[in-house]
Amino acid sequence: MVARLDGGWLAYWAALEPSRIWRGEIWRLVTWPFVELTPLSLILTCVAIYHFGGELSYRWGERRLRRFAIELVLAAGVVTCLLDAAFHHGVARCGGWAIADALVIAWARQFPTAVLQFYGVLKLQGRSIVQLVVATSIVYALYAGPIAMAPELVACLGAAMYPRAWLQR
Repeated sequence: MVARLDGGWLAYWAALEPSRIWRGEIWRLVTWPFVELTPLSLILTCVAIYHFGGELSYRWGERRLRRFAIELVLAAGVVTCLLDAAFHHGVARCGGWAIADALVIAWARQFPTAVLQFYGVLKLQGRSIVQLVVATSIVYALYAGPIAMAPELVACLGAAMYPRAWLQR
């Protein structure tokens, strides 16, 4: 809400903006997921963190969950910077969509037999949830462009390919 009320100051200083990261503003590699620009994005991100992150925190512990999230956020930021440098796209991103996707995928992999029900109509579990989240991100990437959606795509792939042994410990 602060990002909406401050006239864009917070989003300006926290956004994943590769051109500024290359000039030394490296904090942007980790601050971009903390600033949501729309109410719906804020609600969905908070629900994902509360529900999926809460269950993973109980299973893994806070330290391991924090390490998982930091690894994926950094990977998403670094890969986005490299892609932006290679293709001169001019990315500037904020929002927790990438971490929400990663938490949903990690949850689905950690609890493969748990059922997730959407609006009482669609019931999915494990691998189907992972496929749905990845497919949704790919569809958005086709619309917005793969470099613009690089943080989400990297987070999805990172969570989907995260070593199973590290999930089980």
